[in-house]
This record gives sequence, structure tokens and C-alpha cells, in this order.
Amino acid sequence: MRTRKEIRDNVAETAREDNINSLIEDYINLSIQEVNNPAWAFEQIGIRGYDHKWTFNRRKYSFSTVATTESYILPRDLDSIALVRQETTPSKVKFLPDEVFYRLVPKPSDSSGTPLYYRIWEEEGVSTRLSTDDKVKIVSSSASDTSSYNVSVVGYDSTGIIRSEVITLNGITAVDGTIIWDSGRPLHISKSTKTNGKITVTEYTAGTTLLVMGEEDRSPRFKIISLYPIPSAAITIYVEYFTRLRNLTNDSDVPDLDEKWIWIIRLGALAKVREYQNKPDYQVYQKMFADAVRSMVKSDMQNVDYIPYLTSRHNIGESFMDRMLGDWSVS
Repeated sequence: MRTRKEIRDNVAETAREDNINSLIEDYINLSIQEVNNPAWAFEQIGIRGYDHKWTFNRRKYSFSTVATTESYILPRDLDSIALVRQETTPSKVKFLPDEVFYRLVPKPSDSSGTPLYYRIWEEEGVSTRLSTDDKVKIVSSSASDTSSYNVSVVGYDSTGIIRSEVITLNGITAVDGTIIWDSGRPLHISKSTKTNGKITVTEYTAGTTLLVMGEEDRSPRFKIISLYPIPSAAITIYVEYFTRLRNLTNDSDVPDLDEKWIWIIRLGALAKVREYQNKPDYQVYQKMFADAVRSMVKSDMQNVDYIPYLTSRHNIGESFMDRMLGDWSVS
């Protein structure tokens, strides 16, 4: 049992439900997102593991700064930051909440040099912002993406009013939007459904690519990081971060989990189906699901390779077994 279809069929057979396949698929993805953020499975805030980040979701990313540029867009799959560092004057770049930041850096625009601190800002819906107030144009890489496929653009127009427009795709022919968007405010782009090709959103006048959405992307999000002191030169910033568990969109898709944990997704979906069926035993399944998620967290928190200090003794008078036991003692 690995793929979405195999999980769905198993849940349907167990629950004796033959006519709610699409609903079960939704339950599978909901269970995946519940595993992605396991805090709900813990009884109270502060318990060890409450805000656990999965080690198998850890990624690395680097980017080069530009002199006098404060803010940078991070990867679309970034969920939360684990570590930011730079090697110009090797150090960890520390996160600062606002109340601490303005005590240390009361006037950010006056600070220039090698970054020591960072802040995280709003989520953007594009990977590159508009260079000036402008419209957008949208095109697909597939001629099959026509009138059945729509793209929604939401943001603030050049007068500061929040607006939205729905643009109907015309295959490989670009379609122009009509609203002039404020370049200083976030834009959010979403698709009505999975498309046949990649969708490219560009700035109308400059032709700059603002966003490329893959076939399965629905509404990408990008976090913004700001660096202080504001970089005075091009340096490399290294980011280690945790990504999100991916939803399953095709029958052949497999959850982004080790195979040994996939049964937990099946259990979560089954609990939701039993609740849908109004069966009182759904609470039993839900408790089993929560217990399983907590067990998965505990397993993922183990660091079997972590040996902070290793002592070694090779005294001549010791027996072979004494040496074996002593050589691997950990303090």
C-alpha cells in the first residue's frame, strides 16, 4: 500500500464505501497535512514534540545578496526556517522578532555591511515582484489549456484598492489582464484546477517572468526574508529549511514519507470516513491516528548518530571486552 489509489481502495474496502472515492482522496490529503503539522495530536502546548519539524523534510538553499537590497524571496516549498548562515564573516544569521529588532537596529536603512540578523515577512504569490505598477499577462505551455481553465489574480491596484480578476486561458496564446497592480504590494495567483501545461505569469510591459506554476501547482506561496545590516556587497546566504508534505493529485502519487509510515495516512483517512458515515467508532480511529502521529514524532526525534563526546581507553592490562565497552562509552 503506497500510492494514492492503493490507500484509497484499502480505506474504501475497510469502510465498505464504494461511491466516495473523491472524498476519500480529500481525506488522504487532509491526513497528510495533519501529519505535516502534528501539534494537534498533542494534548497541550509545550509538550516535547508539539511543534516538531520532520527531519526528512529538511532542505538546503543558497542565494547571493545584492548591495543595498534588503529583502529576498525564498523557495516556494519553504514552510519554516531551520538555520540561516553566512561565511563571509562566518556566523549564524539570527532571527529577531520586531520588539527586539528595533532595539538593536532602530534605523535599518542606516545599517550596511555583512548581515547578522533576519526577519520574515508576508507570503508573496509570485517569485519576482512587479518592477513598476503594471498589468500581467498569462500563457500556458499546452495548447489544451483553453476556456475550461482559469487563473485568478488578487492584489491591490494602483489606487490601493484590493481587487481580483479571473483570466481565462487560451492555450499557448498569451492573455492580457486588465487591472494595473501596485508593484509595492503582494500579488496572489491561483489556478482553478490542475492544468496540462506550465502556466507563466509575466509583467505586461517589461515582459519579466513573475511566476511559473507547474501542472499541479494551485496557489504558490513565497516567504520574504529581510537581512540586517543591509548587505553592502554580493555575499552568499545559506538557508536550511523545512518543506511541506506534498498533496497527492494522481492515483500513482506516493506520500513524501518513508514507507513504514504510510499506514498512518491510511488510518487518518479511515477515521474521517467513519466520521462521515456517522459511526461512533470514528473516535477510536481518531485516537489511534493521534497516537500514531505522536509515535512518529518520537521516532523522528531520536538522534542515534549523535555522539557529542567519545572517550577511548587502550590500557594494556584491560581485557578485550573491557576495551570494547570502554571505547564506546559516551559522556
